[in-house]
Amino acid sequence: MKKFLLPVLLLFCAGQLLAQNKLGIATYTVPAGWQSTTGTSSVVLENSTKKGGLCKITIYNTEKGAVNTAASYLQQRKSKNTTNARYNQNARQLVKTETNGNIGFSSYGNSTVNGKEVRVYFYSFTNGQETFFVELVTDNNDCITAFNQFLATLLVDPVAEVTSGHAKRSKKAAPAACPAAPAPMM
Repeated sequence: MKKFLLPVLLLFCAGQLLAQNKLGIATYTVPAGWQSTTGTSSVVLENSTKKGGLCKITIYNTEKGAVNTAASYLQQRKSKNTTNARYNQNARQLVKTETNGNIGFSSYGNSTVNGKEVRVYFYSFTNGQETFFVELVTDNNDCITAFNQFLATLLVDPVAEVTSGHAKRSKKAAPAACPAAPAPMM
């Protein structure tokens, strides 16, 4: 029994280690059944299990600088609005979260993709020196549930430590990415 249990346990642990992915200061887990495509400036995660449904998460590369104010968040959201999403201009639509020195912003709007009405969720995460962005485009609540599970696994690296003039990253990611506010259902 011990000879069988040890290899199974090692295989399980290896699978868990491989499940986490890294992009800049973001550490994330691809949801089960999703496809991941790496581009030059982002990683796109898609779930095509629902016929005709749209369920796409884009994680943008980390950028220098902190998005730590509503104004800087809105500027970034506007520059990355590739779906021409229509966002409510009410300041109450912005959600700001802060934990362990990390700051996150989120909001949602509506857009049209291939003639279909969709919901667009846009998030920013900063450790005070660098920032990355996450966008969800979907037309169904099942995708929003999976996205909220994705957000629960998302981690942000802490600020790089400076030792004798050289930046050195801490080996562990911060406990959580703010934690992120969950995406509201449609």
